[in-house]
Amino acid sequence: MRTSRSRSLGLATTLAALALGGAVAPAAHAADSTLKIEAPDAVAVDPHSTAPDHSSDSTRVHLDLTLSNAPMSAMGKVTVDLAPLQGIASVSVLSHGCTTSGQVLTCDAMSMYGGKQGLDLYLYGPDAAKPAGSSAVLHTTAVFNGATASADTKVTLGGSNLVGEELPTNRDLKPGDTWTPELKITNKGQLPASQLYLTFTGGMELTFLPQFSNCQYSTKGDIQICTVHTAVEPGETVTLSPIGFKVGSDAYYSYEDVQVTTTAPDLSGWLGQFHFVPGQSSAKLTVVGKPDNSTPNGVIDFERGNYLSLQATVPNTADFAATGSWAPEAGKQQGKLTVGLVNNGPASIDWRSGTHPADVRVDLPAQAKVLQKPDNCRPASTDPAVNAFTCSTTPYVKNGYRASFDFTVQADPAAKLSAVVTLPSLGEDNQESGKPWDHNKANDVVTVALGGEASTGTPSPQPSPSTGTGTGGTDPSASPAPAPSSSSAAPSPSASTSRNGTGGTTGGTTGGTGSLASTGGGQGSGTVLALGIGAIALGGGVVLVTRRRKAGAQQ
Repeated sequence: MRTSRSRSLGLATTLAALALGGAVAPAAHAADSTLKIEAPDAVAVDPHSTAPDHSSDSTRVHLDLTLSNAPMSAMGKVTVDLAPLQGIASVSVLSHGCTTSGQVLTCDAMSMYGGKQGLDLYLYGPDAAKPAGSSAVLHTTAVFNGATASADTKVTLGGSNLVGEELPTNRDLKPGDTWTPELKITNKGQLPASQLYLTFTGGMELTFLPQFSNCQYSTKGDIQICTVHTAVEPGETVTLSPIGFKVGSDAYYSYEDVQVTTTAPDLSGWLGQFHFVPGQSSAKLTVVGKPDNSTPNGVIDFERGNYLSLQATVPNTADFAATGSWAPEAGKQQGKLTVGLVNNGPASIDWRSGTHPADVRVDLPAQAKVLQKPDNCRPASTDPAVNAFTCSTTPYVKNGYRASFDFTVQADPAAKLSAVVTLPSLGEDNQESGKPWDHNKANDVVTVALGGEASTGTPSPQPSPSTGTGTGGTDPSASPAPAPSSSSAAPSPSASTSRNGTGGTTGGTTGGTGSLASTGGGQGSGTVLALGIGAIALGGGVVLVTRRRKAGAQQ
């Protein structure tokens, strides 16, 4: 971002203030005010974005105006010189009462509160465009409270647009196999991209195998950043040299997300929490048949569709088991009821939509009264006559995952009451999944006696009371199904925050609604959507990052 120069104008400032109707402070105060404009140094405009619809196809230039020693409210004016942009870009503004006269865009009578104001300029392709690569300077000036400032932004017509070719979901892999997909990248822009930065994000049972000298590897978490100094011309499709991915023993639904850009990834964002080391090898990741010796050319990439996701469904199984125990308090008609879920593996199940492969539900008789429940357990029904609770787990149920939830329950030992623990399961389509990975259904339901003696849950043949009517399954061998709608794919509260694998809810004393259950054997969270949640396994914990999801890949 560029910070503009700022100055007082003396007599000229006073005249400007009078032109604004006297709505600014006296000149004596103006000398104490400093106005600044922060604007992008450079932007690119797509020649094909020909409508001022303020959509993602337009190029947004955001101006941040700040005024020091400002009154609570100040009036001012912003002016944009459009003459240099002829044939380069057209400009529109969404609000602020801006008007265009000749080659000047004016936003007069703008209000500034607390010394801060923002203005968005939307740039799109002109009617009569100059050749791609032509550029000009967008010059903005402002006057507020007797102080002036200006800012310049270089505008170029055209840019690169690197797009990775999506691959169909691989359904032919087994645990232990090596997958070597062919990765292709096309420049769908108007100008050449001078280099490729590729960020590989995995951790869901696909391991990046090779060591390349031009890649950096995170020391914690499966992330790699590779730099390939090869130009990609407009319309050209290039192929990367082979990359192998090892399929883990706990694979079921596996993926590797790849982002391709022309500039280095921003390490001040979520990537900043990782430490990277260079690859220890003489081999390099390259573009097949092209030299690796280009230099940066300053072309801006539109960054549309620059994610691709390598996805595989692996025929594997996981044994989800319901657990339950009762510990009565001596001399009292109450006790601690502990319910939970254990994944006995070998597969880890990950739902990228943010829904949970299985939660834990406990159904109690009407005579039993729940005195205290864990924070991340909620009533299973809006009907007060239904004495049942559903406890949230996680979108990523790792092999060895263990969750437990403690309830304090009042129960008369003489009544011989019992609780039933089940494992309701929603698939990526937000319908009851039936847990197709779980071939051992005998331990999915347990009954816990709430008597005067301690007891452990015993497998029960009765059907789960939470079974839904949906038929959406998630068998890896099934045909692709439509992606969930944006509403059904929205992450649940328990999938929206970074967590480590040791946070717990033992006794219901930890966190608020949506906090994770206590775990063992490591845990994580899954990822999503047209935008979604991506989990990077970090030993016993995970980090969540947003990421693109390919429709129907999992089913």
